Amino acid sequence: MITVLGGWRRDAREPGGIAGCSLVVPTYRRPAEMVKLLEHLCGLPDVPAEVVVVDGTPGDETDRAIAAWARGAALPFDLAVVRSPAGLTRQRNVGIDATTGALVFFLDDDCLPHPGYFAAIRAVYDADAAGEVGAVCGTPIEELDRPLSLRWRARLALRLAPRDGEPGRYYPTATSVPRALARPFTGTRRVDVMPGCAMSFRREVLERHRFSGFFHGYAQGEDLEMSLRVGRDRVVLWCGDAHVTHEHAPGGRPASARKGRMEVRNRYFIWKRYSPRVPARERVRFWLDIAYVLAWDVASFARAPRAGGGHLAHAAGVVRGAVECWVSPPRYDEPPAAREYATSLVRVSDAPSDAQPASSAS
Repeated sequence: MITVLGGWRRDAREPGGIAGCSLVVPTYRRPAEMVKLLEHLCGLPDVPAEVVVVDGTPGDETDRAIAAWARGAALPFDLAVVRSPAGLTRQRNVGIDATTGALVFFLDDDCLPHPGYFAAIRAVYDADAAGEVGAVCGTPIEELDRPLSLRWRARLALRLAPRDGEPGRYYPTATSVPRALARPFTGTRRVDVMPGCAMSFRREVLERHRFSGFFHGYAQGEDLEMSLRVGRDRVVLWCGDAHVTHEHAPGGRPASARKGRMEVRNRYFIWKRYSPRVPARERVRFWLDIAYVLAWDVASFARAPRAGGGHLAHAAGVVRGAVECWVSPPRYDEPPAAREYATSLVRVSDAPSDAQPASSAS
């Protein structure tokens, strides 16, 4: 069954985007960040020919902010805003169905790609004459070659994560070590895990794989699961020349207890799906790491009880998630990938008499 979603579309005023490339940006309650990103894209020398914003915000605050900005912008790309039910994985899948490019890029709404970002990734695909590369991610440059947090230093010292782990790899303890351990590099590296804030796929890959319906609402780990699934039959690469700054906007995030429960359940689900037969030693390390997260939350609350209510709530969510994994392990059977959404978009011109775009979903 196809769900039809409303929205609006404005053609490029000064077309200059990279043909065959589409960018999807899911957003939720971040109008300022969304306008900042679009304005930033207009100043890049390389930008996809099509940009689709998939807005899950209740009400029309983001829609109106983008529309007001777009009326005065010299767009080098076709811009569409699609009103969608909220949920990151759902919004990403809406974006897949709403775009047309042979290459589909995904950015978070609080990310700013550097000049050359899209061209560098496009070049990786172009160099792959055999078509083996199914996905390419960019580099959140501010996360590289940085001191590890105390929390991560302790985790490595306790051997809850591999000390010699390589960023971008997925280990049997359901762990991928921080990108802070990586130095800036040029060229590409093969990886298991892509950062959800800056990734891309061939269209043919997305015809076979969609973001998993297991992950609902504000998702945790949906990018990891998608990376591992695509990596089963295609090459997944990390492009060191495609730089992006991730500003980590605070808005649109879930409550601490819900986040703690989700982190454990989602991590367990992915671990069981992609590491079904791990040695007993690694299973023990997995659960010790969950206990470590819980202990860290409790210790953080004890150090500053007045300001640490979020840590205690997160700890409660971790406990709930762990118990649920023991009592009723999360399971989900992925249906075959198929088109789920269509759009009915109002085409808006640059005429001064244009009304505010209407974008109610149906």
